[in-house]
Amino acid sequence: MPLTEKGKKIKSAMQKQYGPEKGEEVFYASKNKGKITGVDDAQHMGFTSGEATPVKKLISECDALTTRIDAFERRRAMRKPVDVKPRTKDNMQPSMPHPKEPGG
Repeated sequence: MPLTEKGKKIKSAMQKQYGPEKGEEVFYASKNKGKITGVDDAQHMGFTSGEATPVKKLISECDALTTRIDAFERRRAMRKPVDVKPRTKDNMQPSMPHPKEPGG
């Protein structure tokens, strides 16, 4: 993620103090731990760097849910439809029995 002016200043100061490689390590460790804030340009996405972790967690949970839904739909598609026999007079159970035909 691109650094802000504040981030560039802090990073260059740390690189002067600790050396180029170690300064960069210290800078990003401090940023990740939350000791320094506002050093990267996360505002264009609509959230601050402190909110980035919950967003990543939410994205991973959405991906997991999508995977579960896909698996459910695949299992459902593999099921064979139940062969339903049409109802006839013989296999129906009416609430009132049919009257006997006259003359029979």
